Amino acid sequence: MNTLVLALGNPLRGDDGIGAAVLEQLAARDLPQHVTLLDGGTAGLETALLLADYQRVFIIDAADMGLTPGSWRRIMPDQVTLGEADLHGTLHSAGLAEALALASALAMLPPEIIIYGIQPAVIGWEPGLSETVTAVVPVVTVALADELISCAGVSEKRA
Repeated sequence: MNTLVLALGNPLRGDDGIGAAVLEQLAARDLPQHVTLLDGGTAGLETALLLADYQRVFIIDAADMGLTPGSWRRIMPDQVTLGEADLHGTLHSAGLAEALALASALAMLPPEIIIYGIQPAVIGWEPGLSETVTAVVPVVTVALADELISCAGVSEKRA
């Protein structure tokens, strides 16, 4: 299954860079060949175009979920609707929600979308993750890598 791992966020805005940090660690792992890693930055509606041609998409993003900083949640596709706080709580809520709605309207929405949301501690105009969020990067990376490998159902690995 053609899979995209899409990191959203801005590493110049503190914990908003969590997506890029997880993506960097994923890139160092032995993942299935069908997995594409992409840093989507702070893309808005063009995110809809990034989703095209994929059957499964994992989105990694800082999300204000009202949890303790560093907490993270794996949000299943059946839990994600445009009206739920889980989706609207991401720091790119308007852009992500609108992009998903646009992709749906254009019949470009992948059949499976899973969001890994991480509660930020600090969002500002300074680069680098807080200590609390830095500590969760390897945990989220392992969870996502394990899911990518178990979803593959094949022994092919990236060369």
